[in-house]
Amino acid sequence: MEYHALDAKDFEAGEIQIDSRKKQYGWYKIDDVLTHFGSLGKFQLILIIETSMLNCIAAWRILFDIFTTKRVDWSCTLEGNDNNCRHVEGEMPCDSNTGIGEEGVIYWEYDKQQIGHSIKSSFNVPCSANSNFSYTITSSIYFLGAFFGVWIFGRLSDTIGRRKTLLISLSMCVAQAWIIPFSHNIELYLVCRFVDGAAFGGFFLIAFVLEIEYSPPKYRSYLSTAFHIVTSIGMSTVAIWGYAFKDWRWFAGALAIPPTLMLPVCYFLIPESPRWHLSKGQDKEALALLEKVAETNGVSLPENCRLYEDVDVQTGFRPILSNLLLVRCGIINMFGWFMTSLVYYVLTFSASSLAGDIYVNAAILGAAEIPGRIGAFVVMKYLGRKTAFISALGFASVCTFVSIWDNDDSRRVMYCFGKALSAALWAVIYLYSSEMYPTKIRNLGSGIGSAFARIAALIAPFIGDWLKKDEVTPYILVGISAIVCCATFVFVPETTGKDLPQTIGDFEKLFMTAAEKEKEKNASSSAL
Repeated sequence: MEYHALDAKDFEAGEIQIDSRKKQYGWYKIDDVLTHFGSLGKFQLILIIETSMLNCIAAWRILFDIFTTKRVDWSCTLEGNDNNCRHVEGEMPCDSNTGIGEEGVIYWEYDKQQIGHSIKSSFNVPCSANSNFSYTITSSIYFLGAFFGVWIFGRLSDTIGRRKTLLISLSMCVAQAWIIPFSHNIELYLVCRFVDGAAFGGFFLIAFVLEIEYSPPKYRSYLSTAFHIVTSIGMSTVAIWGYAFKDWRWFAGALAIPPTLMLPVCYFLIPESPRWHLSKGQDKEALALLEKVAETNGVSLPENCRLYEDVDVQTGFRPILSNLLLVRCGIINMFGWFMTSLVYYVLTFSASSLAGDIYVNAAILGAAEIPGRIGAFVVMKYLGRKTAFISALGFASVCTFVSIWDNDDSRRVMYCFGKALSAALWAVIYLYSSEMYPTKIRNLGSGIGSAFARIAALIAPFIGDWLKKDEVTPYILVGISAIVCCATFVFVPETTGKDLPQTIGDFEKLFMTAAEKEKEKNASSSAL
């Protein structure tokens, strides 16, 4: 076997005309080799199982606070102690629905049988803050960590590799997961949740990128849909953990076990990306990984296979800012990430129509997303990524407008449709970002977009609180913003069925029409 990575000078000098004569000379892009292997094989299936487990862990960590900040029953008492909350004049005790106005009552206390069910009672959160100190605050801290995590780990994975960065972020997740059950105050709990969010910003995004980078073009929409269906399954099954472990410390300890078990699995089994190796000029390592894929799948590499990609020397923000097309598409892509997250989490945090058992509700919320994920796959496959995103976000905006009407039935129906549509948006935006950015800045570009999604997730709980006071304005603002975002996506390229861009030049070719590509191909043939 021969190994070689071509740089731009090879093309400028006309030494090799790859696209028209690659079979004659034995040059292949990584997508060509993966396509040559045929369908997904054993290697990809093992990788899918591994990334699916990481996906479930991420989903469980996202909804973690729902079951650690549960409402705890309380009662009024004439005798107080250090574990009770003193009633302050002019302030209502948290969860105030009984006992208010009784003469002589100056203290209240938690139900002793539920004392360990929530961090509110365990950490004796002050009564004036108790009602607000719930999923709104703790989830905002989590997503603040995720904001920094996707930014830092996105850059890091493009620099030191996908595998190393995944192991670092997963190790962070394991460390804080075992500290949380033994937290002795609310401050330590919040620090752990911040670190947990940062870790999520690393291993979740990298797991998805690795899955896509080992996939032939025609299977990417399948894998993207399956990846996000697993997310919905994780959202549903976290209710099982919560029901089995009512005490929040036992619940936290139980959820620390899966990432702990996955860490050695990832260390020994998760591969590096051949595309990352090739982007670093490590063509021998890239081809060696593809040989391992071929061996595991029981197929063979193309005869006299030699890998090539245009090699860009720049990484980081400079190549993004140096290309106006990339800047424009990057801004629009960030807007898309932001609106996807905002619509999704606003619906999540304002779901007052789904009253009842917390465990049943959590299962329903996750299951409601699955039809949206499947619908996104069908639209992406037959109509393209752009159409799927624009249509899903457009219909989601309609759901937010309809939610303005003060009708429980219409809101309940629109909420369910909105959850399905916003779930579809996640499937599309993750896949689209991984297909649009060149290899050397793929994780950075996707990470920046994901960072903006975390900003939206941080804001969304407070919009949920706003909706309790004003049920019109927030929905109007979110709906109008969604429509504007749909309009901007007209100006980004379609990526369906196209090779993953290795360089900025490959990215620019995404804008070429079929006629322009044919013209370029004929020009290359004439040059020979």
